[in-house]
Amino acid sequence: MSVLRLSVLALVALLAGGLVWKTLPARTPPIDGPDPIADLVPAEIGGMTQWLLIRGADRSAPILLWLHGGPGSAQMPIRAVTAALERDFVVVHWDQRGAGKSNPSGFDPATMTLDRFLADAREVTAILRERLGDQPLIVLGHS
Repeated sequence: MSVLRLSVLALVALLAGGLVWKTLPARTPPIDGPDPIADLVPAEIGGMTQWLLIRGADRSAPILLWLHGGPGSAQMPIRAVTAALERDFVVVHWDQRGAGKSNPSGFDPATMTLDRFLADAREVTAILRERLGDQPLIVLGHS
């Protein structure tokens, strides 16, 4: 078989594998603890589906809402780097509009305004309160 045919076959296999992977349900590994939470959830925020990764060894621990720099630099992929925080906090990585899992095809970047981001953050806070309770909520942001 020629190198070109092997290359084309490998490319087709990679594309097919990628399509199958995208159809799998969103998930995150379990976590040990007295009352753990390990959820990767879509949420309707600001009129679009945005994604929250919620992880902690004790769901009653203070919430640490991680706001990534943006647009476009989602932090869910570095979850392993922040995993130690999950012992003392419920760490929430939020893929904000236009970033990571919250960047669907056809997304309109004109919706990325300061007012919209602030309104989205209020909605995320309400979602977290409903899911987790009334414990302290700490915001960690960077850019």
